Amino acid sequence: MPALKEALARLVRPRGPAGMPPAAAGAPPRQATEGIPGPPPLPDPAESLALSRLAWSERLWQDGCLIPGGPAEVERLASLLPLSPATTLLLLGRDAGGAAGTVVARRGAWVAAYQHDALLAERMALRLRPFGRRAAVLPWQPEAPAFRARYHHHALALEPLAGGGSLGPVAQALAEALKPAAQLIMLEVVQGDGPATCPGLDRWLALEGRVGPPPDRQAVEVALQAAGFQVHVAEDAAPRQCAAIIESWARLIEDLRAAGAGHLRAAAASLIEEAELWLLRHRLLSSGAIGLRRWHATLRP
Repeated sequence: MPALKEALARLVRPRGPAGMPPAAAGAPPRQATEGIPGPPPLPDPAESLALSRLAWSERLWQDGCLIPGGPAEVERLASLLPLSPATTLLLLGRDAGGAAGTVVARRGAWVAAYQHDALLAERMALRLRPFGRRAAVLPWQPEAPAFRARYHHHALALEPLAGGGSLGPVAQALAEALKPAAQLIMLEVVQGDGPATCPGLDRWLALEGRVGPPPDRQAVEVALQAAGFQVHVAEDAAPRQCAAIIESWARLIEDLRAAGAGHLRAAAASLIEEAELWLLRHRLLSSGAIGLRRWHATLRP
C-alpha cells in the first residue's frame, strides 16, 4: 500500500481549490467590464467535487459499479441468488447503474434499483435506459425506508447503510418488500475486532458520508432475524475487497502514468479524496478496525 501512495503522490502536484494552481486559487475574481456580460456562475464546489469523485470511482470499479471488484464481483454475488428472466430483484445500496445493468444483462432478471441520492439516481437512469422497463430506478429514504410491498422475489443489498439509516428499519423494510421464501444477499461494513478507537476511522467515516460508526456484527444478524430472515451464511468479505482495492488502484495508477499528469490538474482534489478514502478503508479493514461481511439469508414463510 505505501507503494501506491508514493506513486499517486508523484502523479499529482499540490493544487489550489477546485484544481486551480495555488496562485490563481487565491486571486480575487475578475470584475465584468461595463457593457460586457459577466462570467456564468461557477458550479457548486461540493457538487463538482462529488461528480468528479464519482467519475474516479466509476473508473476504478468500471461500468458504473461502486464496489471493489466491479461487474465481476456483482455477478459473483448475484449468482448466489436464483435469478431468472421471471424474477424481480430489489437492488439497494452502492451503485451508479453498473450493478443493476450487470444483473439484467447477465442474469436476465428484472431489477428495481432503489437509490436515495438524486445525483446517482440520475446517472443510473441514463446508464440503464438501454434496458428499457427491465430496470427501474426508484427513490427511497434511508431514515424511513419503504419499498413496494411483497413484490420482489429476491434482494441484493450492497452496503445499504452507506447513505444513512439504521439496520433494524432497513431489514424490516426489506422483509416487507419480499415475497415469502425470498433470498437476500447483503454486503455491509461492520465494527471490527480491533480497538474501539483507531487513527483514521473518523476521517474515513467523513469521506464515506456515514453519520456514525458501523454496526456491530452480531447486532446485524439479530436485526435480520427479528425482521424474519434466517441467516445461512456469514462470510468475511474483507480479504477479497482488500485485494480488489489494491488491484484496481494499481491499474489506475499505471493508466495515469501512461497518460501523463497534465490532464489530472483539474481533477486533482477529487482524485486525492478518492484515494484517501480507499487507502483508509484498506488500512482499517486490514487492521481489523472495521470488518466487511456478506450474509446470505432466506425470508421465513
